[in-house]
Amino acid sequence: MKEALLLAVGRLVCTTPWYVICCVPFYAHRRISRSKIAAVITGISMLFFVCNFYLQFRYDNFKTHGSLVFCALYIILIGLFVWGFHVEFAKLLYVFLIAQAISTAINYIAAIMLKPFFKDMRISLHATPAYILAIFFLTMAVYPFLWYFFSHQLREAVEELKDRDFRLLCIPPVLIFVITVIFNDVGVNPAIPQSQAIAIFLLITASGLITYFLHVRLALDAVRRIRLEMEVAAIESQIAVQGQSYAQLTQNIESARAARHDLRHHLAAMSAFLENSDMEGLLEYLAEYRRSLPVEFDQPQCANHAVDVVVRYYLQQAKEAGAELDIKLDVPVGAGFRDTDLVIVFGNLFENAAQGIFRQTAGKRYITARCGMEQGKLILTIDNSTGPGDAEYKSSTGLGIGQSSVKAVAQKYHGSVRFEFKEDIYKASVLMVMPVSEKVQE
Repeated sequence: MKEALLLAVGRLVCTTPWYVICCVPFYAHRRISRSKIAAVITGISMLFFVCNFYLQFRYDNFKTHGSLVFCALYIILIGLFVWGFHVEFAKLLYVFLIAQAISTAINYIAAIMLKPFFKDMRISLHATPAYILAIFFLTMAVYPFLWYFFSHQLREAVEELKDRDFRLLCIPPVLIFVITVIFNDVGVNPAIPQSQAIAIFLLITASGLITYFLHVRLALDAVRRIRLEMEVAAIESQIAVQGQSYAQLTQNIESARAARHDLRHHLAAMSAFLENSDMEGLLEYLAEYRRSLPVEFDQPQCANHAVDVVVRYYLQQAKEAGAELDIKLDVPVGAGFRDTDLVIVFGNLFENAAQGIFRQTAGKRYITARCGMEQGKLILTIDNSTGPGDAEYKSSTGLGIGQSSVKAVAQKYHGSVRFEFKEDIYKASVLMVMPVSEKVQE
């Protein structure tokens, strides 16, 4: 009974803190509330406790039966994480393997610390209460540092790196995990001194952890560099648009001054028509005057100023090229998306639409765009008319830099993009998932 209770408590101490910390990198992508996450962790911990206690109490060779039960429990745990978080399996696996490696290293260090006090016995959870205490205090000592790493470095990796990157990053942890399992069978052999086995395990685990961290660091540096280049390009585009807008504003001010100067002449002409009771001439004069007025396109397109400036710039160009516009954009401020990312998406897509209008040599020119938030997702669709050879032009150039940038931003927010031609219409659509946790009802 005592050994069964010690084993159950020891396994609980060795596992429960890691269930909690594995949630940290994915917290912004949770599908369920915090209370449900806490209930799931509590439930799986209690189930693990009961299974360990029963197997140790019921069977002499509990490891034979325990391996299958533990595998089933871990499969259930992974399934619960997939259910509770909107995240790809490779990312879950990578975080689990890192947590497992750190936990294993702590267990080995605790065993090495206690070995001088237990020279004549093998240290284990079911036979050495001091081992459980050592693991607990070591875990609590490093937990704040690990929390920072999981909530900053690892969370950034989850946000920035693509799913295929994590599939590649998982290869070394999986191999090292397999090696650890193989050597674990050797380590339980009584013929091998436990101190030597622990030293081998610790060396393997430490090498694995260093490899994990270096790979994540290198991958993050590459992603940050690419993201910085994209943001610089977006800012340069925004500055160029602001410069064009300033030039347009200056031109409008000068036009307004000229209009005020000419207004008295128009009033004199209209007064002459009225004095002569020439209503037909007055109407004709007013119609001609209205046609001479400059094209106005100053109404805001959305509440987000950064997006609005870029969109209006390209729509103004399309309108001057003769395009009919049907634009309805609902891009709220503070929706959880970075303005630089939104500028990349909207700027590239509306620039492509305007260029499609410029290349069009015949037929009706138009741009139709819709954007809104629905169930925590931003959905943008843009349709623009094209010329007869535009489809061949797009096919020959392939996925351009602008479209690749849009796709990269969409994938960053766990979304998708679609570009297609349909009967002289170029269709672009983007879906991005809101990254903020407010979309989960507590």
